[in-house]
Amino acid sequence: MAVQKSLLTIQAALFWQFGVGLAGVFAAGFFFGVWVASGVGFGVLVTMLSSVLLGRRIDAAVTAQPEDGQRMLYAGAALRFVAVLLALMLALWLGLHLLAVAAGMVFAQGAMFVYAAKRMREEYSR
Repeated sequence: MAVQKSLLTIQAALFWQFGVGLAGVFAAGFFFGVWVASGVGFGVLVTMLSSVLLGRRIDAAVTAQPEDGQRMLYAGAALRFVAVLLALMLALWLGLHLLAVAAGMVFAQGAMFVYAAKRMREEYSR
């Protein structure tokens, strides 16, 4: 049951990230053009990928023994770090505006923060 609840939480967080990212892409496209908007969109997708990887590791760690779960979370952090670095290298290779990529990542991470704060408030107000 805990794994199912965790999957639903990650899906809701991804929905928040997608919504904020889509708004950021439209705003960047409107004010700065397609080149910047594509960078913002790429940054949002990188952060969403990182969130999916985190969610999968958390789901696996919940059902594991405590020591194994901790090891899985550390390995997941290293994997996410490498994935983000590779994604940034890809963005550079594609010629995307790196500041726009960073802005997209910040938008999506901010959405995750707001979603997590909202969920914590709901949990502790019960």
